[in-house]
Amino acid sequence: MSTVLSASELTSLVEELSAIVGREHVLEGEAARRAYSGDMSWLSIAAAAQGQPLSRQQIVVSPANTDDVAAIVRVANARRVPITPVGGGSGVQGAANADRGGIALSLRRLDAVRAVDEQSMICLVEAGVLIQRLEQQLNARGLTFTHFPASAEWATVGGALAARGSGVLSSKYGKIEDHVLSLELVTPTGEIVQTPSVPRHAAGPDLTQLLIGSEGTLGIITAIIIKVRKLPDVRLFSTYAFSTLHDGIEAGRRIMTTNLRPAVMRLYDEEAASHSLSKAVEASLRTPTLIVVVDGDYRDVAEAEHRVIRQICVDCGAYELGEALAARWWERRYVFYYPPFAPELPSIWCTIDVVSDYAHIEEVYARVTAAIRQAIDPKWDLQLVTHLSHWYDWGTMIYARFKIARGPDALEEAMALHDAVVRDATRAALAAGAVLNDHHGIGMRLGAYMPEQFGAAGMDMLGRIKRGLDPYNILCPGKLGLPDR
Repeated sequence: MSTVLSASELTSLVEELSAIVGREHVLEGEAARRAYSGDMSWLSIAAAAQGQPLSRQQIVVSPANTDDVAAIVRVANARRVPITPVGGGSGVQGAANADRGGIALSLRRLDAVRAVDEQSMICLVEAGVLIQRLEQQLNARGLTFTHFPASAEWATVGGALAARGSGVLSSKYGKIEDHVLSLELVTPTGEIVQTPSVPRHAAGPDLTQLLIGSEGTLGIITAIIIKVRKLPDVRLFSTYAFSTLHDGIEAGRRIMTTNLRPAVMRLYDEEAASHSLSKAVEASLRTPTLIVVVDGDYRDVAEAEHRVIRQICVDCGAYELGEALAARWWERRYVFYYPPFAPELPSIWCTIDVVSDYAHIEEVYARVTAAIRQAIDPKWDLQLVTHLSHWYDWGTMIYARFKIARGPDALEEAMALHDAVVRDATRAALAAGAVLNDHHGIGMRLGAYMPEQFGAAGMDMLGRIKRGLDPYNILCPGKLGLPDR
């Protein structure tokens, strides 16, 4: 259910918000809609291209600091107007779309690196800081964030937290939740909260982790204390070809369950190796291929880890392809997300990234890839490439990316085609024992499947938390599969 403000309500709300942030930081009506048409999901891009944007805010407001955010939330509460926080808009699930109207709250002016503590190796940053810009500032001091998502050019630190994102170095350094010590946030009723300064405490539940992955529904993150590290002194590369995907997964399992921690371990299935990976590294690859990157502060330690990983891969039947391919992949690792590697309209595309333990991952791979290929009429010539890129000591994930080179011209028909593939792949993943998503979040795309993931009692529990924190349901109503009202 969308909120549509009358002309008089809109005028009054603009005046009230302008008193907080200044008139130049409030857009209304058509100007607000033009300023932000939606995130980077195919859903948003396709709808906007046909003049039917999924983000339907009537106001865009840009606060300068946490006090501004709190004041804006209090105004919205008093008026019962929905708010959708927006960072860099780089998400691919529709979480940052103001699909219920109301206010789009841009956090991009909250872009200060407030403090760097090189003794504790932590950094206090505001939520609107672009990840790439943060990394550049840290690199100038010999430091690194180690959170390198493909969207680093556009993504904000706060957005990564809201969606529980990941980066290419996650197998060693963890996902975004592993980089965070503490949060400053604004509650859905406009109070400012600072969570305890460090994690691993016994001072009650961890409120920091409650907010991470909540996609703006439980509070608005305004600042974060993150961990930083020294830039590694050594980085080593290797590439391995396997005769089967099973062998590659087994090598990855042995590596991760014996406390080895490569910075990167990316296993491409046969289709992905022979198409997207081969093009990116300018080589002819025809079998499942594993890219490995090891880094560290001590060369002897990194070299020892590199040797052990090599032996595990060889023991699992790998043929070593050398350093150059992996080094080239590292240099060009972001080309996959730009044309000509990344799809553009009139194509239809989407990624299904689901995660499971090692006991289920091969069945998850088999059932999800089969479901994607069988979901729609073969006349649409669906193309599918899949890799496993984030590894844990208990399991891993699959990143299945499909593309239809040209879908129906009518938006409704194209959406139906897209939704059919997502539906069949998602239900196949859940049936095989996977979790709904690994690192892209839920957004608009997957909200309908949350009850299948959490069950009735789990959704009731989530709903109780939401209602307790947000009694008027103003923050991102309808997201995470929660009811509008």
